[in-house]
Amino acid sequence: MYAVLPQGTYLYDAMSHSLTPAASGDLRPKVSAHQRQNSMVKAPVILVYAVDIARYKKSKLQEPGLRDIETQKSYYNVAAGLIAGNVYLFAASQGLAAWFHNCNKQALAQELKLPDGHRVLYAQTVGFPV
Repeated sequence: MYAVLPQGTYLYDAMSHSLTPAASGDLRPKVSAHQRQNSMVKAPVILVYAVDIARYKKSKLQEPGLRDIETQKSYYNVAAGLIAGNVYLFAASQGLAAWFHNCNKQALAQELKLPDGHRVLYAQTVGFPV
């Protein structure tokens, strides 16, 4: 997961619970898949969900279906949805608004210089209610 902030974009490391710089500058305007979604540009943070597909193939805890591309898709889509649900709950508990949405996957992958086997999936904008 990446946190897109006005000052830059950071990769979230769950193991150390820290953010590592991934791209400088404000990428929020490049997140939108549609030009009419300009309201997200003003949000304080946009989370970008990405997947390392190779991780599914290399997992030591193998489930027989994880080598199948369609099964992998279901796993990483469900994982993104579960994380997004937790973000919604946290946002609501803090009086914030959240919106899970499509994004400009190709442009973001380029800006973040994602390696082969990594893909941008979705974005989730978090900010103050209008």
